[in-house]
Amino acid sequence: MNWVPLLWIIPLGLFLLALTVLVGYICGVLGSIRNSIHSIDNTLKSVKGLVDKEVGTLLQDVDQTVKEVNDALPQLLENINGITASIQQISESEIQPTTHSIQEMTETINQNVAKIDELINLLTDFSQQTVKRAGYYRDQLSVPVTDIISLWSGIKAGWEVFSQSRKQGTSEPNDVSDVST
Repeated sequence: MNWVPLLWIIPLGLFLLALTVLVGYICGVLGSIRNSIHSIDNTLKSVKGLVDKEVGTLLQDVDQTVKEVNDALPQLLENINGITASIQQISESEIQPTTHSIQEMTETINQNVAKIDELINLLTDFSQQTVKRAGYYRDQLSVPVTDIISLWSGIKAGWEVFSQSRKQGTSEPNDVSDVST
């Protein structure tokens, strides 16, 4: 028997068996990938149908809203223009004159405050001068008043002595001992 051809056939058979297993595995993987792709395709079709349905409804709602806004927009713009005109009219007829009056009042008040400040400064100076002059006159008058009071006290004491001596002179003409009191 010839063993050499048999030795060559066994590895070839094993190789073919391994090649068959590999091809079977590849076919299994490709089938699995085909099933996954088919599943993904079905999922995408479902998502597409759902998106078409939902987005279509949403687009219809948006389209309806846009139509309603477009229908109401001229009235809204007219109302906004009316409000703008009213605000402009109020501004011209009431706010601007009031602002002008406030500015005039502010200027008048500032002028009056300046005059009042000048008056207060003048009164302060007058008050200080008055206090100084009153102190001067008080000092000047206190000496003569003291002299007048002293003179009056002297005259009064002299008059009392004179009147007592006169009373005694009628009763005792030359008695000088009572005059010393």
